[in-house]
Amino acid sequence: INGKGTLQFPSGAHYEGEFKDGMFHNTGIYRFTDGSYYTGHFKQNRLNGQGSFTDSSGLVWIGEFYVKAALGLRLKHDI
Repeated sequence: INGKGTLQFPSGAHYEGEFKDGMFHNTGIYRFTDGSYYTGHFKQNRLNGQGSFTDSSGLVWIGEFYVKAALGLRLKHDI
C-alpha cells in the first residue's frame, strides 16, 4: 500500500493518512478506541516527530513524539 488511505482495525481503532510500503508514513491521524487520537508524523508504523495527542477528555498535548516517548510534551492552551 502506498499513498493516502484509511485502515480500520477490528478493535475499532483506525488510521487515516499516508502509507509507504504498507506502513503508516509521513502524516496521518490514529484514532484510539477510547476516543483519543494522535495527529502528526509517522515513520514505519510508529509515531515519529512533531504531533499532537488529544486525550479522551479533550485536552490537547503537543510535542515531539518518538514511538512511546514524548519529548517536550506540553498542554496546548487556546488563546
